[in-house]
Amino acid sequence: MNKNFNLTLINKVCFFVLFCFFAFVSYAQGPLPSAPVVVSEVIEEKLQKPITYVGTVEPFRRSVVASEIEGIVSSFAVNDGDYVNKGDLIAELRTDMTNIRLQEAKGSKREANARSNLAVQDLEKIKKLHEKGIASLQQLQDAESEKDAWSGRKSLIQAQIDMREYDLKVSKIVAPFNGYITKESTQIGEWLDKGGPVVELVDIDKTEIKVDIPEQYIDDIEKGDSVTIKFDAFPEGQIQGEITSIVPQADSAARTFPVKIEIDNQDHRIKSGMLARVSFLVGSPKLVKLVPKDAIVEQNKNYFIYLVNNGSAQPVPVDRGLSYKELIEIIGPVETGQLVVIRGNERLQPGQPVQIINSDNGVKTE
Repeated sequence: MNKNFNLTLINKVCFFVLFCFFAFVSYAQGPLPSAPVVVSEVIEEKLQKPITYVGTVEPFRRSVVASEIEGIVSSFAVNDGDYVNKGDLIAELRTDMTNIRLQEAKGSKREANARSNLAVQDLEKIKKLHEKGIASLQQLQDAESEKDAWSGRKSLIQAQIDMREYDLKVSKIVAPFNGYITKESTQIGEWLDKGGPVVELVDIDKTEIKVDIPEQYIDDIEKGDSVTIKFDAFPEGQIQGEITSIVPQADSAARTFPVKIEIDNQDHRIKSGMLARVSFLVGSPKLVKLVPKDAIVEQNKNYFIYLVNNGSAQPVPVDRGLSYKELIEIIGPVETGQLVVIRGNERLQPGQPVQIINSDNGVKTE
């Protein structure tokens, strides 16, 4: 037992003696009235030690939406912070020249179709004349080459048409998935190069938290483990997440391993970049005594609980340990099954008579 522990124990004993002394003085002035209280039993559970590390929320998907063609931006339909659905229009490029080239290609195709049909007819005539010995072999071969040339010309022009139609299609730049616009990279009137960025889009229907875990704990966790997450932005509660990956490559300087946790976020309350405190359970489970957190009474940084003994409230100094759901570990002279006050303990005095009023059992006294 070290010196600091001795001082802590002495402080607790002194506080408890003074607390009971003043309560006795108060009681000496007259009997205390019976106080209505709600109680719960001290229970035991096997728990693992939690370790907590800070991580940052990242979107499930992040994409820089780019243009597949070059051109001048003719319309820009979104702003930073807008939510878009898959297929919604983000921006559009001018298509005047593309339309002109498309019409030109379609005209060339009509000409090629006509000439190709004529070449087929000419070939049939030459074949018949060749069979009669009127047309030479060279004339036949020339007719076949003419037909093949116009057939190839038709395919080339069709490819040009397909390309122009595709350019028209991708001149409308649309959202590749549901998400929020987080950055604009162009505006109406700007020239956009092929592959040039238009917006940054993030999907937060699910989010991911990356936490760096020290190497001494990495063997205690595995993919699929449940973790508890608290956000500084939402101090009132916590949520559960699941480990989705453990990167098997440590940071050479810090000796930590990146661990990723996935969270469902359909209401989009959790935002990308938020600070998250993630608690992992490590080590072998140990048997601990637990009470509801409301059972703990604090005075001058000292903690105690009220046990119900022979119909009266008896204060017992305790230390707090692990948290588990709405319960907390208590360390002190307490036994499993004892009744501890969880409501009405704010104004209790040592030795004060109590009346137990639990909603599930009606009114009763010990």
